[in-house]
Amino acid sequence: MYTERQIECSLLMSSEISLSKLSEDFGERSDPTVAKTQKTSLTISEALAITLKQALQERRLTMGVMDCGKLLSCSPNRVMMCVLPEVTSGDISVLIQHTLIRSFCWEHEIRLLTVKDERSLLELVRGCPEHKDSTEQSVSCMLLEYPSDGNSEADTFVCGYHDTVMYSDMYPKPIIHLPD
Repeated sequence: MYTERQIECSLLMSSEISLSKLSEDFGERSDPTVAKTQKTSLTISEALAITLKQALQERRLTMGVMDCGKLLSCSPNRVMMCVLPEVTSGDISVLIQHTLIRSFCWEHEIRLLTVKDERSLLELVRGCPEHKDSTEQSVSCMLLEYPSDGNSEADTFVCGYHDTVMYSDMYPKPIIHLPD
């Protein structure tokens, strides 16, 4: 079994991303003391967090099981990726919902990633002022639509990670821990 770090290392060798470039693209100021040519590789956790924040800012993130179900039934071809938190509670209804969403995504070839817990997703979403009142139910399912102006570097990295890891014969499939 491979660790998340081993997977990240192999992916980074094939697809290195500039942290300073992504930070600038995302609107954050880079450290002026760091030379522009110096590159720092991202982990899948950091790239997914950037992708989710970009989708929030661009209003292409659908949250909550009901809203996600509506989008999936109307326009599954607009969905780039589905993000589900790991189910840790014994709530059978949440398990059934996630099973149905996973099946639908698999049938329609929608990328699906699992993150460690709802709390980290919730903190990430609440960082956006218009979603500061979000609840755990609103992050129980998240769908990212394709951007109208093409994928960002972070989108491409996350999609590449999915395509490399999730379609491999590696089991169990990794669960992503979002950065704090």
